[in-house]
Amino acid sequence: MRDAFQSGPFGARFAAILVALLAAVPLFAVPLSGATAGAILTVGASGADYTTISAAVQFADNHADVYYTIEIAPGIYVNDFSVVTAPMTIKAAAGGPVVLDATIAPTNGKAIITTSASATIIGLTFQGAAVSSALGSNGAGIRAQAGTAWLIVENSVFTNNQDGVLADADAAGNISISGSRFFGNGFDAGGGACPSTGCDHAVYVGAVNSLLVTDSLFCGTILGHDVKSRAAVTTITNNRLYDGAADSAIGCAAGSTSYAVDVANGGVATISGNRIIQGAGSENRTMIAYGAEGLRYAANALLVSNNSFVSAGVANAIGISDAPCVPAQLQGNSFQGVATPVNPARCAVFIDHAVPEPNGALLLLVGLMGCALLGVRRTVPKPATA
Repeated sequence: MRDAFQSGPFGARFAAILVALLAAVPLFAVPLSGATAGAILTVGASGADYTTISAAVQFADNHADVYYTIEIAPGIYVNDFSVVTAPMTIKAAAGGPVVLDATIAPTNGKAIITTSASATIIGLTFQGAAVSSALGSNGAGIRAQAGTAWLIVENSVFTNNQDGVLADADAAGNISISGSRFFGNGFDAGGGACPSTGCDHAVYVGAVNSLLVTDSLFCGTILGHDVKSRAAVTTITNNRLYDGAADSAIGCAAGSTSYAVDVANGGVATISGNRIIQGAGSENRTMIAYGAEGLRYAANALLVSNNSFVSAGVANAIGISDAPCVPAQLQGNSFQGVATPVNPARCAVFIDHAVPEPNGALLLLVGLMGCALLGVRRTVPKPATA
């Protein structure tokens, strides 16, 4: 079987674009060579280093020469808001869920966890993040600001936030989300209208270098999109995305989602192996939109492969809207109840060879980042109990 990325002029061009862009990705997701790896801080009700997540994060921020992993004991942490300014990992300890519950607006007016440094978040539940219209009506579970070279989110849950994950524009920024679930995120400002500042989304990244979303579930999104990306490279693989459709078996309300995926400014987009289910609650007949707000980048390519598009209760449903008519390379997709697979139809290019999952370069990056774990060891400061 031929490798799709070596077959034909598009395959070669797509591979060259992807490799060039990924080659520029900085390797800051794990401890740098100047920081100690493996230092652990614990958070819990008793017997831990700290009783609040924010206190542990502040300690790690103040000792940036050490790469800390913060392990949080099971429990509900109410209005425990953190600002990350040094690279670190924040993860749930074994034994039960770790819920970060916002019943008031985050104190910085932004997010439950706000980061301006590389961070890895594992196994946490974020719920209830919301801020006022004066602050933009865009409270987030996690917000990555400029300076976040890598945000890695694994096996986490986002429920009833205005935005689940929100990332500011940063040409050097990279966002990776895997194995996570998004329920009921978004915001209705009243009468089925988005806030005046714009719609909220389950995942929304600005003009960053790359976004990867894989093995995740999206449902019940309110008015906005399941995933909105302005990244130079957007990769959406092996997810289940509900677009105005309910699934009681897994606790999914219908919501009022607009697009399942919005690649707003083009770039290199790979959408592969997903199941996209559109229902009557959708605010838009389009399931995937590419370049709807104009092309930002010199390199633009769209590969859509091995996805299942299912629509019910939506008149004249459109699978893929390709407003700039960047050739939409299609392979192995199925369309059920979808009137128009690609609009305009002339922008579709059907390819007849196998398209492998584009994970090789990403796995290589992860391996290279792992090498940084062999960094120089330094004396680890002992935290004061708080």
